[in-house]
Amino acid sequence: MRSVLSKYIVALVVVFMAFSFGPLKAQDVQVTQDTIKVPTYEELARMYTRLVAQVDSARQRAMEDSILIARFVEESRQAALAAMPEPKKPTFWTNSILSQISFTQTSLTNWAAGGNSSVSLAGHVDAKANYAKNDIIFQNRFQAGYGFVKMFGDILKKTDDRLFFDSKFGYKATERLYMSAALGVKTQMAKGYKYTANDTTLVSQFAAPLNSTLALGMDYNPLPWLSITFAPLTGGIVVVTVPELREDYGNKSNEKVRVEFGAQLKAKMDKEVFKNVKVDTELILFSDYLNKPQNIQVYWDLSISMQINKFMSANIRTNLIYDDNIKIADKYGNKAPRVQFREILSIGFSYTLSNK
Repeated sequence: MRSVLSKYIVALVVVFMAFSFGPLKAQDVQVTQDTIKVPTYEELARMYTRLVAQVDSARQRAMEDSILIARFVEESRQAALAAMPEPKKPTFWTNSILSQISFTQTSLTNWAAGGNSSVSLAGHVDAKANYAKNDIIFQNRFQAGYGFVKMFGDILKKTDDRLFFDSKFGYKATERLYMSAALGVKTQMAKGYKYTANDTTLVSQFAAPLNSTLALGMDYNPLPWLSITFAPLTGGIVVVTVPELREDYGNKSNEKVRVEFGAQLKAKMDKEVFKNVKVDTELILFSDYLNKPQNIQVYWDLSISMQINKFMSANIRTNLIYDDNIKIADKYGNKAPRVQFREILSIGFSYTLSNK
């Protein structure tokens, strides 16, 4: 009984190995309908050795295939990385340059209704370079404008002349409030005259006057396009290099540089109010602690620009100034503080270069 049981156990082992490791050869196991030939120990050892060799060979092939696949994936990844363009370095600057120019020419020959042939030209450049990273902002703006009209038979007359630089550094105190320091410089490029019927009188030139201010305070930004800056500590200088013009701008006759110290409030808006219609305006109020602080100096600049197409635009710029230090003569020669106002309307070439 024990012998028969042993044969059945051996037969079951052989069948299990046959299903697990593949068919056995005829010389290893011979099975007939009535008898089962049990392999000897040596035969089982040979079977085991052969199966182990087959398993090792399959494992080796699998490892080699895995290495080839991994190598192919790595080479493909390296090739894809090499084909990709180099990533751009992050930039925290936003720069733009707006240039505008308008030209008018009139020619009259035997024109019964009268008039004068003339040529006029006006140009304006507005460049901005703004930096913002984490809690720091650094905003810079430079504006230059010049225009003239030349009527044949008459002298060239300046219609626009402006040099302006403004820079502001801010450090975030709260979500919308910055501690700020602002520097502003403005003057003109060429000599300016007051034209009369009989002669011309020099009223300005480069650095006559030149106004410069340094303001320390807080900058509030309730909206992305609106900023309000209050600087209770604002120092300024007024430079007039031409002696005969000094008293007209509040300096003494022997005073080339006049010092101001007071408080300044500045409100600035820069927004596209409609499609292709942009409004850029700045209002500055200044009170001089050292000289009649109740007399507020007012500087208001307004620019409205409508982009007609990529290269054409219509623009209107106005400047309003009231400073009781500046004396302006009327037609009778009486000098007194007066409201100054200038308006420039132009239609012409306009182009903007910028990065975002």
